[in-house]
Amino acid sequence: MVFYISSRAKFSAYAVIDVSGLRLHVFPCKLQLSIRTYHMEDEISKHAVKAYKTIKEPKLPFWHKVKEISIEVGIIIFAVTLSIWFHDISEHNHEQKDVRAFLVGLKKDLTDDIVQLQGDVDAYNQAGQTFTYLTIPTPGFKLSMDSVKKHKNYIYNTTSFVANIGRYEGFKSSGKLGNIEDDSLQNNITTLYQNIIPSLLASTNSYTQQKQYLFDYLNKSIKRNPDGTTNILSVLSSDEGVNICNNLTFITQITDRYKSAIKKSKEIISEINADYHLK
Repeated sequence: MVFYISSRAKFSAYAVIDVSGLRLHVFPCKLQLSIRTYHMEDEISKHAVKAYKTIKEPKLPFWHKVKEISIEVGIIIFAVTLSIWFHDISEHNHEQKDVRAFLVGLKKDLTDDIVQLQGDVDAYNQAGQTFTYLTIPTPGFKLSMDSVKKHKNYIYNTTSFVANIGRYEGFKSSGKLGNIEDDSLQNNITTLYQNIIPSLLASTNSYTQQKQYLFDYLNKSIKRNPDGTTNILSVLSSDEGVNICNNLTFITQITDRYKSAIKKSKEIISEINADYHLK
């Protein structure tokens, strides 16, 4: 008979009883324990030694030896199984402590991200309005320097979301995301960081590339006049300038993806608050 018990806890034990004819061999148990609870190692060793001494006792009848050894092996199996159970509980508690620390930290990251996300939405809305103003003709419209100065921040600046992603990436790379027991929360976190944010960045990167075309065109075309002014008005009003600016009026996809990120972030925060009774 071979008894083998193991667990993920770097913990193993085995006992072997070999009954062949009238000979009975008991091989000493090999125990590799990382559990200190209740000092079960000592108890297991005592029963292993007792079983070994029983088999070596010449005065005991064969079937009495079998009975005694079976009892000792049963005790060993029970003790090892109980030790594994205690260890699994301890390991699970440690895992959930790590999960809680991660999620509480993630809540702060998302709270900060939401502020940035909302600010970016406002910036893109203003940029869309600026380039719509520059490209949609109205009767009697004439671009003025005052208008350019008013909208210069949205003409010359770019906006891109920089997520607080380090905590998430570290937890994911350690293989601990699966320890989050709330399946809905785990799925929402994965969806945000693996789907929503990458699609958002793809949109903003594309918009920034279009903005770069504008920067290149302005750098190439703007000339200084003898009086110290520039020809910026004619450059922006040219066909090429209007065509480039027209591509920068399309911000709906970007703002929709920003809003999706905000919504998902708020859902995650609400689930964290519910799971850990936070405010």
